[in-house]
Amino acid sequence: MASCRRLQVCMANYASTSSRMFPRMVTFAIIVAVSIFLYVSVFNQAISSTPKVNPFKVTSNTTAIQKTQMNADLRNALTEEREAYFLEKHKNYRSQNPFPHTVIDDLFPIDIVRQAAQEIPDHPETDGKGCAVGSNACFMKDSTQKRKNAYVNDLYYGPATFALFSFMKSSTFISFLEKLTGINDIIPDPHYRGSGVHQTLPGGHLQVHADFNRYERYGLHRRVNVFIYLNDNWEDSYGGHLELWSKDMDTCGGKIRPSMGRFVVFSSTDFSYHGHPNPLTCPEDRSRRSIALYYYTQSRPVEDCINKDCFSKHTTLFQTTKKDCDATPT
Repeated sequence: MASCRRLQVCMANYASTSSRMFPRMVTFAIIVAVSIFLYVSVFNQAISSTPKVNPFKVTSNTTAIQKTQMNADLRNALTEEREAYFLEKHKNYRSQNPFPHTVIDDLFPIDIVRQAAQEIPDHPETDGKGCAVGSNACFMKDSTQKRKNAYVNDLYYGPATFALFSFMKSSTFISFLEKLTGINDIIPDPHYRGSGVHQTLPGGHLQVHADFNRYERYGLHRRVNVFIYLNDNWEDSYGGHLELWSKDMDTCGGKIRPSMGRFVVFSSTDFSYHGHPNPLTCPEDRSRRSIALYYYTQSRPVEDCINKDCFSKHTTLFQTTKKDCDATPT
């Protein structure tokens, strides 16, 4: 009888324990199932968001040693001595017309720039709409921008292209930009919003405009634009010169040839009108290519803004040119 009573107690205890454990086991199973579902969903989303076509080409298998040397060469492009030289040579940046800007032809090692140009096909494959296959954005509007392609997935950038972008986001380069432009506390865009690799195909153009002013995701103001051009043996007859226009759109104050290795920087405001509005007349196997990156700050002078309102965001402000740019190409 005692044995029987002990067995009954054990069974009762087991039942009680099981009743308490069961909900916990169910909860644990649900958590595991939800975790697996979320992991699979995120993984699938990451895979599906990756473009299926790589528009770039890697001309050679760049070794880790070569990449290290490339980064060292870029750092050496702005040693203290070279930085002082460029700052002295371009000390009039802020007084340039029609708005602060400058052009530097020998800032980056030309062999690295040429390798980047080789990584971005001058004559890309196009789809039925006339867009470059593999581009992340293609603009085809006659009145504003046409046959302009943008590539922002740095997963596909070649080693030289990636190295140039990395250097332009480095503390060394940002410090140089701050001293050159007189704009402090500059922040590079981490996500290539509107920047990246740009490529305009024959017949394409970009109407004169001022850029969007706010990076709402971070609450930042757009302040500086930089470009590295990748076009070897670019003839004036091809067009594509970067035009700089005055605030009243009456005067074209600059016409900059997009030549290989040329670095262009200008301060971005609501009135920094620029573009290349005439259709490119380059050969069909050529295109206008550039590396573009934009920089931001947490505040800005009210003089930079329409009606001195720097917090109302706007998109690209396209303008109508009253005449062709009559500035001498440089």
